[in-house]
Amino acid sequence: MPHGRWVLHLMFEPKEYLLAIGINFNFQRDVQRDADHFFDDVRQSVNLKLISALTASRIYEEQLHRRMEILSKLAGEKIDLKASFSSAFDSSLENRVMYALRNHALHSQLPLSAITFGSSRLSITGDPRDEAPSRSRMTVDPKISTKEFCGSPKIRPATRAEVEQLGYEKLDLKFFARGFLSCLASCHDDFRRVTEGPLERALLDLKNAHLELKEAKGDEPKHVSIYKRYEGSVIEKHYIDYAKKLRILDLRRFWSGLKWIQRSYLSSKVVSYKDTYPENHGTIWIEK
Repeated sequence: MPHGRWVLHLMFEPKEYLLAIGINFNFQRDVQRDADHFFDDVRQSVNLKLISALTASRIYEEQLHRRMEILSKLAGEKIDLKASFSSAFDSSLENRVMYALRNHALHSQLPLSAITFGSSRLSITGDPRDEAPSRSRMTVDPKISTKEFCGSPKIRPATRAEVEQLGYEKLDLKFFARGFLSCLASCHDDFRRVTEGPLERALLDLKNAHLELKEAKGDEPKHVSIYKRYEGSVIEKHYIDYAKKLRILDLRRFWSGLKWIQRSYLSSKVVSYKDTYPENHGTIWIEK
C-alpha cells in the first residue's frame, strides 16, 4: 500500500514553521527591528514548504493509482479510486484552490503573497481595560492574492471565476490547506475501504504460509521475506512478520482523524479579516 507518513510530514511542515516564526517574531526583539527582511525571508520559506507539500500530495495520489492498478490484477477485481479524487475535487472549493496553486507555483510564481501577524489581548471578563486576568493571543496568517490567482494562465478558468466571484482581495491559506488535507484524508479512507477485502485475503494467505513454515521448521519462523524480481534482479524486499500484523492495520488508520482538521486546528485559528476569505462559514466558527 502507499505509505502516507512522508506525505503527512510534508503537509504539516508549513504549519510547524508558522508556529516557529510566530515564536521568533513575538519574543525576539531584534527580529521586530528588522521586520522587512524577516517578512521577506519568511514569505520565501513558507512558499517553498508549501510547494513541497503540494508536490508530495500529487506524488502520493499518482502512486496510489498505480498501486491500485497492480492490486486489481493481483486481486482479480477492478479497484479504482479515481472517482474518489474526482468527487473530492468537485465538492470542495478548498481542494480546487490548492490544486490550482500547485499548477500555478510549478509554472509561474510562488503562490503566497502576504503574511499577517495578528496580536490581541484577551481578558477573562471580555474587557482588557478592567485589569482582570488576561492573556495575549497571536495568529500567523499566510494569505494568497486573489488578483494574482485569477491572473494566472495556469489555473483553470472555472476555478479562477469561482475565486473572483468570492469578492475578496485575499484567501486565507490555513483554511484552504486544512480543507485540502481533509479531502486527502477522505480519499485515503476510501482507499482503506475498497482494499479491505484483498487485505483480509492476503492476511489469510500469510497466516497459512506462517503455519506451513512453522510446521516445516518445528518452531516459529523468523525473518520471513517476500522478494519482487524484475529481469532476474531483486527490486523490492519486504519483511513479513505475521505475528505483528497489527502494524499494517495501524498504518491503515493513520490519517483517520484528519477528516475533521478544519474544526480541530493544530496551529493558530482562522480569524476574520474584512478583505480575506472566509470571513464567516456555515459550519466552521471563524472568530471575528
